[in-house]
Amino acid sequence: MNEATAFGCIRKLGTFLALLLLAVCPARAEEKGGLLVDVQKKVLSRNDQTTPRGVGNVNVSRTLSLKVDLKNVSMRDMPETKISYIVLIQRWGSETGNIERYVGEAKMEAMNIANGQSVTLGEFPIGGHLHGSSEHHVDHMLAWKVVIERDGKKLDFSNTGSFDALSNRARPGSKRAP
Repeated sequence: MNEATAFGCIRKLGTFLALLLLAVCPARAEEKGGLLVDVQKKVLSRNDQTTPRGVGNVNVSRTLSLKVDLKNVSMRDMPETKISYIVLIQRWGSETGNIERYVGEAKMEAMNIANGQSVTLGEFPIGGHLHGSSEHHVDHMLAWKVVIERDGKKLDFSNTGSFDALSNRARPGSKRAP
């Protein structure tokens, strides 16, 4: 095999791997009403501690929040507005898992055309314990919904289509998110 043929094969393989990566890793950002929004979980604090008895047991104590990256992709400036959010945390304390709802609001600064900003929403306590690497007895963020008002319209973003059904099962969280 000559050098040109080897280079062509490598280039085709690189293109194939890039396309495969795009197909497997969905884009998280979503655009609605001229606003590009990307929502991610963020760990604010982690105070996990190994228990004195038992090998591989870890008490979990974490604080999560939502980090919202926003970009104005419309052709007009966006005034200051509020962001409302609902976060559902599934607690491990029962076989079916209790769901707690945390509700809050945050302020979004005005954005010029093509400008962006990041906003951190709430603080949500996560607890439980690990047996080795199993996370069966650890609370986790089940779902979230972010609502942004723009030009009198509510733009809602959610990580699941079944958010409303899950939210109907939830009870208010034990600690109100700031």
